[in-house]
Amino acid sequence: MNTEQASLPAMAVLALPSPRARVRNRQEKRDPRMPIAALFSEERARQLWDCLPAEHRQDHFDSTNMPDAYRQAFTVQTINRERGWSSQAISLRGLPDPMLYELAWCIDRQVADGYSINPTRFQELRRGLVLAVEHGGSAARTARSLTALSHEEWEREVRHAVLRTTPSTNAHLPMLVLHSVKHLQDRLAYAYHDGEWWRLNLWNPSLDRRIPQREHEPEGRRVVNFSQLTTDWFREAAKWWLSVQLSTGHYVWSSVKSRLDHLNWLHWYIQQAGCAGPQLVDSPEELRPWLLGLVDALNSHTALTGPNKGSRLAKNSRRGPLVTMEQFYRWMHDNRAEAVRVLGEPRWSRLGLHHTVLFRLDDKPRLTNQLSDDMALEDEVISQIAAGSGTLAAPKAEGGLDDRQAFHALMLLIRTGRRMNEVLMMDFEPLLPLVQVKGQDGREPDGFVARLSYQETKIEGGGPPTIPVDREIVDIIRIQQQWARSFLTTRGTPDGTNPRYLFLQTRNNRLGLRPYAAATFHHRLGDLTRTLAITDSLGRPVQISKTHTFRHTRATDLINAGVPIHVVMRYLGHLTPAMTMHYAKTLSVTSEREFLRYKKVTADGRTAGLDPSDLYDLLHLDQRADRVLPNGWCMLPPKQVCSKGNACLTCDKFVTDASHHDELQHQLAQTEALITRRQTQFTTRHGEPMGEDNIWLAGRLAETSALTKVLVALDHVGVHDDGRLRAVRGAGTTDRLDQTDVERGESVS
Repeated sequence: MNTEQASLPAMAVLALPSPRARVRNRQEKRDPRMPIAALFSEERARQLWDCLPAEHRQDHFDSTNMPDAYRQAFTVQTINRERGWSSQAISLRGLPDPMLYELAWCIDRQVADGYSINPTRFQELRRGLVLAVEHGGSAARTARSLTALSHEEWEREVRHAVLRTTPSTNAHLPMLVLHSVKHLQDRLAYAYHDGEWWRLNLWNPSLDRRIPQREHEPEGRRVVNFSQLTTDWFREAAKWWLSVQLSTGHYVWSSVKSRLDHLNWLHWYIQQAGCAGPQLVDSPEELRPWLLGLVDALNSHTALTGPNKGSRLAKNSRRGPLVTMEQFYRWMHDNRAEAVRVLGEPRWSRLGLHHTVLFRLDDKPRLTNQLSDDMALEDEVISQIAAGSGTLAAPKAEGGLDDRQAFHALMLLIRTGRRMNEVLMMDFEPLLPLVQVKGQDGREPDGFVARLSYQETKIEGGGPPTIPVDREIVDIIRIQQQWARSFLTTRGTPDGTNPRYLFLQTRNNRLGLRPYAAATFHHRLGDLTRTLAITDSLGRPVQISKTHTFRHTRATDLINAGVPIHVVMRYLGHLTPAMTMHYAKTLSVTSEREFLRYKKVTADGRTAGLDPSDLYDLLHLDQRADRVLPNGWCMLPPKQVCSKGNACLTCDKFVTDASHHDELQHQLAQTEALITRRQTQFTTRHGEPMGEDNIWLAGRLAETSALTKVLVALDHVGVHDDGRLRAVRGAGTTDRLDQTDVERGESVS
């Protein structure tokens, strides 16, 4: 076995194609990066210049000719502190005309996008470029455009030019040019590219407005790079497939990066094992062994990062790539004729039906969604987090993190249970009027005072994304609005201008167009976690940066309070009850704890003989609810059918506890009132009351007797806490809360 084969998994060795196919595949691995210089034309550069407003078409900007928009965007640089001299001026002179056009256009775009321009840094960039075009090598001296050389080549040319001229005073210029030119070239690549947007290997929606995006995209600043796919036919097909899925709405931008990561596994295997082109193998009989090698490679791969570091990839991490590969090839088969035309690759026509189902069911691990035991936080933990959250807003001199926005966002997360991006991407004015009925005294009832709208970035189609909120949440939002307005004022934004979002990115966001970054928020909460060092009742550290625990906590509180599932669904923005019941695991733990708090008595007032834990297991209360009664539980084995109807109070399988005391008392009063009404009716009709031998009256008297005995027993054996404590109720109880109660603030406050 040669060294190449020895490095592959066992099944991959069996699936190796012929040597001729491996040679053919290596020949296809050309450098996929389209040279940016190939996109340049002097005519196009002139068009960039001509599209600018007349006052922006200048080769320098100073106090005499600077447009108002530029004056607000250019930061003021101090020239002489003692004399109080400062300047905002920049110059583009000394560069070839096309390069001047490019720089002028880039300045205009950055100002329009809300970025600030640092005149000192820009002047340093210009000085480095002038040195390169005047004293660099032949490539730099003949360059007409910023795109003529790569940013690394510009850095080398500037370095050589500095060494030939004034090395002591300009030593920092090469690195400044390296980073600045790269950013400028990214902008120019999209400006010069006249083809379809997906043909480029680098997709950057913040620079290329042609890329389809939702109005509010949490990952809108993420860049997707296809250059790592070095096999031409595979890279171009992947770009085409993902562009179509994005344009048709089957995928959102947040999904594109994960699908590309999945396809990277297939590309990695193609590089290792070789292939015969888009059809992968020369004959259908060879496809199954080839794919088994891919499956085996995934199964035997060692995770380098994440919770499974050092061991095998998790099931979902192995299943995801296989599902994506299969979807990709099924789509390419269905569109193979168009693929030949669009991609110019005739071999896509060789796909057959065997490419539509690449993997068998047993090849793909089953999807798992194991819920953590610490999904919901304890009340004491929430109280500690709320008490220590002021550290986020405190000045650094006082040991704080000096981030008031993070403090406000955390308060909203705790109080509302929204997802992190739903809070960070709220509109600047997210409050709507709350339509509610006033009380008899003409005043609005305490509780909710407004509705809070948010950006639904995960689940669409679940109705208007709003929830009722109380006065405290409204106050938090108003304070954050004041902070955002003050932030814009310090950035030179005209008075009265409101930002787009409530929470703002603080760097290069002069117009408030970009929201507070989720990565920054995670970083702040990580710092807060280390500062507070909070632990739960079991001594486990609490990770405040796991923001979804606040959502689980809120949902669990609502369910435990007896709020109907359909109301919780509406509050959380879920489309199906199954989504809401993800929180049932936490609820079952609470149910068991509450169940075991009270001693159980039978219908004749005796203490139940079974151990409470055994009784809980017998009833399967963490798995089913058909043995839960409005006033207790039925101990009838699950496979047996009750033949007594609703005569639970005369059944030896009935148990209850003190948590149902109010319901039992209510039932006793209702039964006694029913007996009184029926006796009155019977006496009116027959002239005498029912005797105790009457079958109906005997049944009701047995119930009242049982209820009396149970209540007397509960008064002696019940375990009570200070104050009123309600356990989880079954369907039909009198104190369950409905949607009206929630809207009035009786269950979610």
